[in-house]
Amino acid sequence: MTCRHGPYDPNCGSYQSNIDELKINYAQQIIGQMTPDAANFEIEDHIQLNGHLVLKVKYPNCVKCAYEGSKVMVFKDCTVGDALHWRLIDPHFREDIPNRMAREATAPIARFPSTLEGWSNAKDFALRLRTGGAP
Repeated sequence: MTCRHGPYDPNCGSYQSNIDELKINYAQQIIGQMTPDAANFEIEDHIQLNGHLVLKVKYPNCVKCAYEGSKVMVFKDCTVGDALHWRLIDPHFREDIPNRMAREATAPIARFPSTLEGWSNAKDFALRLRTGGAP
């Protein structure tokens, strides 16, 4: 009988002797496929609207992420020129850190599904935002 399980799959009976270690390794492997690597990205599309930047970013390591690892994000008060310098784009919402690295993107203020409708909604959102941080 041929084993059809993937490497480190804790459900495989062949690995019963070290199942605890394999469960940990397997969980880390799956989490790595579901969490975008902020330093490993490709900008697939962009548009500058009303002083804000809308990006469609693909994270190749995120094979188990929704929409094949693509994210549509809106960055407030950012330009394409800013994005040219970014080496890290974290798609997660977080407080903007004062000591953020110069080549790290600010946190997105909105994220949309990586679909045509999501792209359209992101553009509409950016058009409705005020510029310069004014209330």
